[in-house]
Amino acid sequence: MTDERARETLAFAARTLVVGALVGIATWLAITLFRPAGGVSIIWVGSGLLAGILLTSPYRAWVPYLIAALAGNLLARGLAGDALPIILGRGIASTFDAAVVAYALHYFVGDARNPEKLLRVAGVSVSSTLLGCAISALIAAATSTTVGHAAFAPTFAEWFASHTLGMVIFATLTVVLRELGARKIGYRGGHLKFARSMGLVAATTLGVFAQQRYPLLFLVYPPLLLGVFRHRFTGFAIGSAIVVVISIVATSNGSGPLGLISDASFEERTLLLQLFLAITCLTALPVAVVLAERGRLAASLRDNERDYRMLAVHSRDLVVHMRADGHRLYISPAVTELLGWEPNEVPESGRELVHPDDAAMLTETMTRLLQTGDPANVIYRVKHKQGYYVWIEALARRVPSADPALPAEIVYSGRDISERVQIEHALADNQRRLRVITDNLPALVSHIDKNERFTFVNAQLCDALGRGPESILGQVMPAVVGWRIYNEIRPHVQAALQGQQVSFEADRGFQGEPRTYQATYVPEFDDDRNVKGVLMLLFDISRLKHAERELEMLARHDSLTGLANRRQFGERLEVALARLRREGRGLALLYFDIDRFKKINDTLGHAGGDTVLVEFARRLQRSLRESDLAARLGGDEFVVIIEDVASAEAAEVVAAKILAAMQPHFIVEATTLQVTTSIGIAIAAGATDAETLMRSADDALYEAKAAGRNTYRTVAIA
Repeated sequence: MTDERARETLAFAARTLVVGALVGIATWLAITLFRPAGGVSIIWVGSGLLAGILLTSPYRAWVPYLIAALAGNLLARGLAGDALPIILGRGIASTFDAAVVAYALHYFVGDARNPEKLLRVAGVSVSSTLLGCAISALIAAATSTTVGHAAFAPTFAEWFASHTLGMVIFATLTVVLRELGARKIGYRGGHLKFARSMGLVAATTLGVFAQQRYPLLFLVYPPLLLGVFRHRFTGFAIGSAIVVVISIVATSNGSGPLGLISDASFEERTLLLQLFLAITCLTALPVAVVLAERGRLAASLRDNERDYRMLAVHSRDLVVHMRADGHRLYISPAVTELLGWEPNEVPESGRELVHPDDAAMLTETMTRLLQTGDPANVIYRVKHKQGYYVWIEALARRVPSADPALPAEIVYSGRDISERVQIEHALADNQRRLRVITDNLPALVSHIDKNERFTFVNAQLCDALGRGPESILGQVMPAVVGWRIYNEIRPHVQAALQGQQVSFEADRGFQGEPRTYQATYVPEFDDDRNVKGVLMLLFDISRLKHAERELEMLARHDSLTGLANRRQFGERLEVALARLRREGRGLALLYFDIDRFKKINDTLGHAGGDTVLVEFARRLQRSLRESDLAARLGGDEFVVIIEDVASAEAAEVVAAKILAAMQPHFIVEATTLQVTTSIGIAIAAGATDAETLMRSADDALYEAKAAGRNTYRTVAIA
């Protein structure tokens, strides 16, 4: 890396020395060949050369190049024998004007070689050249007047003209040579054509300045302008340089049309020659600028047109250009692929190809476009050559007409979206079907986004809330369900938003009726498995809960009397026995049936018997405490479990209440009956089992029946 940098440094130093040497040689030649004794050179090459080098070099190299150029300038002037004040004053002045031009273009234009900035380059170049050369002429004239006792005004005029001409011609020539290179000069028409053009300029100029009899200076312009027309800036730069060299050499040697002025001094001939060269530049340079800009614009236009044609021809989009009245000016070849028509087969206006249902809408859209100028995006159907219709999506714009006197025109590009429309229609159908399904599901269906805003609700949910979907969608959950319900379900919502599927039951009122809902929250994930919303399903399970309660009732209660059945009795007895073993508190079991129940059945029938059983159970239940359990074991057999019995007397009190409750007559189908019962009581004060307890109560029941019925007997289990 160090060696490479060293090589770069040496190369830059060599280039800097070359710049100084070139400027020094140009200075020495101008002084030696084109400067009269004590005067100013007819044309100054060095400033133009330096300005051209700076403009075609990296900006960071400018300061070293300026220093090298100044050194070369001063050295050349010293070799030419100028006095030290003249060396310093004129050396600084002739470097200053080049710096002014280069820095002005850098700051006000940027890249002076950019063809798109040609007009700006020309303007800044002319103004900075005039300003820089005027200041440098002021410095040079002041130095010459002070030190060399020369006249100020002639010196200023000669210097200004000399440096301005040199800047215009040789700065341009240097830029052209450095940018194009010798091998590319004349590339537009070929090297031979360029050589012929420049040879014609040289021959004409030599012919004009080889004689002194006729004022033929105007003959120089036709070949020079021809070279400019053919070769633009290259023709101007090299052609002008040829004219300059030949005219200066000839005039300096006393030849040329300017010699016709016999009584003119050399200085006067010099000023006239400079005037001629200035007119030559003013004639040829604008032509070169205009032609170059025109060429750039023409090339840009060709490129744009080529690109447009390429896009129009090869694009699958249909491009149409038409007038406001519908007259078509252009239609791209894509119409063949899109609609099956060749461009020359498409009807003039094309409106007859538009689907009748879309014609009015299309006309209205185009009218609005022409009125407002706002771009319009329109979707419509156009008939294919084979008879079916193609869906087209077109973007239309209003554009000015090429003729300002005519109304604005329309350009639009369209593409076939038939497949997309079919997909959209299918999607719309699916959405409609989904809406019908969700609206008729026996469930409340909704969806919220990650910010807990509703994005979907079905009709069932709207009915449950008594609100329309427009008042729900976009609202947050508390605003829809209320804070009380939201606070209850919030943990479930948050869990679902964390990615968990949640199910729970909730009791809610609906239209004045209590309802039970089963809620399921299903998280919705995006492609990166991030939760983006929650689908919420609420099913009304009120009937299911009621059925469960009914089943529970049927499973644990007697269907006829509503008392506990044998299953519930067994479960409750096991619990009571376990409590007896654990706590040692007394337990009583009352076992009884209806006296002579078979006779009642035989007399009144099974329906009458059932009526007696229901009334018997009702009176039995009213005789017990809430903590006591009455159960029907089957037929007319009943049992009662009484816990926390302190003594046999407490159980007998309950038995007596049961006997008393049965004393009022039973009325069954207008028949008055006397119904009695016999009760067997088993008392357990310590641990025992169900079988022992039941057998003891059964024994006591037989004793009661043996005692004449309608009474009770008690057995204590040891």
